[in-house]
Amino acid sequence: MIQRRTDEQTALTAEYALYLVDIRGVEFALDYLDTCNVSRAILKRALQSPELRRHHERRQRPRND
Repeated sequence: MIQRRTDEQTALTAEYALYLVDIRGVEFALDYLDTCNVSRAILKRALQSPELRRHHERRQRPRND
């Protein structure tokens, strides 16, 4: 359960960093990630190819719940 909480926190931090890019700039967002102990690579990948940002998170087929 701790791993899941850490992953969710990292995801929220990365999403906020993307927001910071829009309002404060890339360097500010990278500094924010550093202070949160989150890898800068997450933001760099998102900025290099925004169309692929959520590619791996979405299912190819919808669930049959």
